[in-house]
Amino acid sequence: MANVIPSSALSVLNRTLDAVRMKANADGEVFGGEIMDAMRDAGSAIGVDRLELLLIRTVVVKAMESLGESYPTDVLQNHETRMRVSDAIKYLRQAIEWTSRAQNTSEGAA
Repeated sequence: MANVIPSSALSVLNRTLDAVRMKANADGEVFGGEIMDAMRDAGSAIGVDRLELLLIRTVVVKAMESLGESYPTDVLQNHETRMRVSDAIKYLRQAIEWTSRAQNTSEGAA
């Protein structure tokens, strides 16, 4: 997976994590679609193109799958059903960890 992770991924994922924390309602819930909205906004803020954003989304989807989410792409498109913000944070932290590890590995190989 390291070959497909853009160099902007860590910055986008960290900004997304911060934004998702802020979007939570009083019950500690967020729409899954708000994760993608936050990621899109984070990418736009630092000039990430659409292809890079899709590659970063792939990392988040893989992280969600690894943590037991059955339909991660559906969750990331859903603006009707809320999810616990703790789950959203868990998914994003996993994606950040994978991205960091992959970038450190690729820097060591270079």
